[in-house]
Amino acid sequence: MKTQKLFTLIVAIATAITVNAQKVALHSNGTVQHFEGASAFIDAYNTSASGDTIYLPGGSFNPPAEFTKTLSIIGAGHYADSSVVTGKTFINGNIVLRDTADYCLFEGVHITGTFSTANNEAVDYLTVKSSSIGGTISFQGDLSKPSKNISFIRCVVRHCNLENAQNVYFANSVISNSCINNSSGNLFENNIIMYEPAYSTFVFFNGGNNIIKNNIIVTGGAYSSHISNAIGNTFYNNLFNVSNPSLGTNAVASGNYPGVATNSIFVNQTGVTFNYSHDYHLKQPEVWIGTDNTQIGIYGGTFTYKEGAIPSNPHFQEENIAPTATGGQLNVQIKAAAQDN
Repeated sequence: MKTQKLFTLIVAIATAITVNAQKVALHSNGTVQHFEGASAFIDAYNTSASGDTIYLPGGSFNPPAEFTKTLSIIGAGHYADSSVVTGKTFINGNIVLRDTADYCLFEGVHITGTFSTANNEAVDYLTVKSSSIGGTISFQGDLSKPSKNISFIRCVVRHCNLENAQNVYFANSVISNSCINNSSGNLFENNIIMYEPAYSTFVFFNGGNNIIKNNIIVTGGAYSSHISNAIGNTFYNNLFNVSNPSLGTNAVASGNYPGVATNSIFVNQTGVTFNYSHDYHLKQPEVWIGTDNTQIGIYGGTFTYKEGAIPSNPHFQEENIAPTATGGQLNVQIKAAAQDN
């Protein structure tokens, strides 16, 4: 049964690649429908039911105005060098989630706009994996009805407002040139966090009672020591490129690595902004060890970063399409590799 499902999935995605690069595949109850054109993603969404999966090939897709169903949205990836066959998958606009969109999954996509919930609407058990978010992650509200149990795994994110979210988990992700606003009771583990604080801002700005462990926190500018103004944050085994990080009121700190020269941390990295050409492997992974006895940063921990942030659906490595048909048949050869999580 699993083999048949995998075969159906590969056929569905391969058809979208070879027949039309803008073709979206909706997988529902063992059947596959294809949609194309400027509204392909929107049409697939409108046809879908909760529990379905929508596969987006390489290209740019306009999203529905809001998500009110439980869906899995899976793209081809956001790294150019690992999406040579398919192209990168762009969701061109904002993702807005309503309170009936619990358990949604977004994987292998670059969202150009914001990723947000409607004001004071709880959207629980969201997962974003192997994706890039160009705009702000925003859980809006006053904690009267918070979203809970949210995961961002192996992502590249910019700008975070977590004012109406609890039990958020950031793991093995790159937080690029951004502070983390209003985070309370959340877990940040094995990330790279880069930011250049201004006078009145900090890397962790407001909120409190977060667990921050096994991260690499790189700051720049005149206020590079401004790590946290929050109350009661816990810092375990984090690397700082400043020797005197300010950790906020009633902070707990243990096993950290302060004062590490920025140019001695990564194999190839400069500045505080994520760059696809940089190499975020550690120069001394055996020296900077986390609480779980693996290296700190994105290549340690539970969800070790996958090169190219390849999503978990079958990854297309090669595509060879004959220029002309022979005997009424077009020779198409596609090489795909199965993925784990």
